Amino acid sequence: MATIGSEEDNISWYLDTRCSNHMNGNKNWLIDLNPCLRNNVKFAYYSCTVAEGVGKVMIIRKDGKVAYRNDVLYVPSMKNNLLSLGQLLKKGYTMNMQQKLIEIYDSHQRLVIRAPLSKNRTIKVNLDTTEIQCLVAANVEDESWLWHYIYGHLNFKSLNQLSSKQMVEGLPQIQLPAKKSQTSTGSGAL
Repeated sequence: MATIGSEEDNISWYLDTRCSNHMNGNKNWLIDLNPCLRNNVKFAYYSCTVAEGVGKVMIIRKDGKVAYRNDVLYVPSMKNNLLSLGQLLKKGYTMNMQQKLIEIYDSHQRLVIRAPLSKNRTIKVNLDTTEIQCLVAANVEDESWLWHYIYGHLNFKSLNQLSSKQMVEGLPQIQLPAKKSQTSTGSGAL
């Protein structure tokens, strides 16, 4: 088990049946953070704190594709990251727990998470979470995808229109990327 504050804890997310929301304490991970959405968060033994906003977290999947964890509460005092199984159920995910293992499937029944039960009966997954400070620094091979990220996931047809009509200075000609194949690891938001 990692000690609190270790590098492993920075990428570790505990799967939790008792928390009602995804939560983390790293503001640099949050995209589209809305600081106006503040919530009181109650923990075990009646301790309370304040969530100072809601955003989404970008993760890099094992196949190199990008996925998002939406509706994540920013709780500055959090030492560990929590992934709410209840929130995933509400969004249409299904779970299979047996033989000391949990498998989580998206709405298309694609496996998105597989994690073992640890010795202390917690379930922890390591996700490659990306700090969002400047998308230009992101490792993106295709420049069209970089512009797609920079413009808040604007569709490629619209990006191409911005470029062809010279509506944005410095925007190169955008190429429509080839369709991505679906893999068994799933895609999209958590």
